[in-house]
Amino acid sequence: MEKPGIPGLFVYMGLRTAKDWNQFLLRFFVALGFWEVASVSLRTLLFSTFYFDPNLKNFFVPMSQVFWIGPIVADVLEVFFIGILISLVKPALPYGLIGGLLAGIIFSIAAFVAPALAISQFTGAFPVKLVWLWVFYQTVLSILSCFVFTFSSEED
Repeated sequence: MEKPGIPGLFVYMGLRTAKDWNQFLLRFFVALGFWEVASVSLRTLLFSTFYFDPNLKNFFVPMSQVFWIGPIVADVLEVFFIGILISLVKPALPYGLIGGLLAGIIFSIAAFVAPALAISQFTGAFPVKLVWLWVFYQTVLSILSCFVFTFSSEED
């Protein structure tokens, strides 16, 4: 009997051969590449009004002091674990991009909407508009990543 652990998880995910790993990593890098291109313009578009708001002057770090490895590593980790999640639930999802849209919406409700509701209702520590813009931003990331990971071609 096989002991539970990481190798068992990878087999359960369907990552048994080098071809499976190549396909998973290719989709991971494509999803990450699409997201990094989209994230720069989305960050600028969504958060620029808050950056210059005098009420939030102490809330944001000046652009010259941002250590950019932090947001990039956060994006890498999120896209990688969305890929693992999609690999685990792919047999139960509807075929193709509909499954990606469904998985992305469900993931963002569980991972972002619920905590944002709790934060905005219980603490009041963050501006409500800022919290919901962050939820929208993360929802776009999860839907885009889920689209890439659930996309199927004739080779699959």
